[in-house]
Amino acid sequence: MPDRKPPEDDLSSLRRRVDAARGTDASKSQPAPSAASLSLRIGGEFGAAIIVGALLGYGVDYFLHTGGWGLGIGFGLGFVTGVFNVVRAVRAYNDANPPNPNAPSIPDDDD
Repeated sequence: MPDRKPPEDDLSSLRRRVDAARGTDASKSQPAPSAASLSLRIGGEFGAAIIVGALLGYGVDYFLHTGGWGLGIGFGLGFVTGVFNVVRAVRAYNDANPPNPNAPSIPDDDD
């Protein structure tokens, strides 16, 4: 039977070589997400919250025979949840990518 190193040694060796090739700063500095990816994330979270709220409301209507009230309330709660998700996503983006304080200001209509 040939002597072989355990697979853990090969894996740790590979990790060391990959880390050395990437450098120390490569893993810490990630580029800002594009506008398209941010808009898809925001739209997807908003739409998913509305759909989930409406489906839960429909389920309440189906089992409790409430005549549409569950769907309306579920849709409303899904909308509110979607707005909160959008605010959270935009706030996280703004915290990760603060504006440049040295950027030139945009003139107002009054100027």
